Amino acid sequence: MNRYLKTFTLMLAVLLTASFPAAAIERPFSLSGSGTVIDGVINASGRATHLGLLTEVGELSFAPDANNPTVVLATGHATFTAANGDKLEALIEDGSLDVTTGIGSGVFRFIGGTGRFEAASGTGDFVVLQNLMTGAFEVTAVGTLDF
Repeated sequence: MNRYLKTFTLMLAVLLTASFPAAAIERPFSLSGSGTVIDGVINASGRATHLGLLTEVGELSFAPDANNPTVVLATGHATFTAANGDKLEALIEDGSLDVTTGIGSGVFRFIGGTGRFEAASGTGDFVVLQNLMTGAFEVTAVGTLDF
């Protein structure tokens, strides 16, 4: 009888666990890295919480700011690949870069990925220092990541 009770309890636990999807947990997120943007193509590396060492590839589109001739607006997307190969996808929104200083800012909006980031969401604010002659940049971001 005891053996059947253990088997029933194990089967019940498996059924209950399988029927409730895991909830995403909001976690603090920070990133620092460097790379280049050449002809709108991003290639970078760095380190981020929950990803470890990472690489980043992506694309940016630029448009002049109609209200300020010294500012360029930027939008695009990026893929962050974690140390274990999991990918985190992000949209780059509300980006702006002052072409007189090389200082820019904007927002990452996380939109899923692969592995543990498959249903990821969240946002991060970033600040970038861009060398406008070479395309090299340094970036820092903070925010939240739900996965």
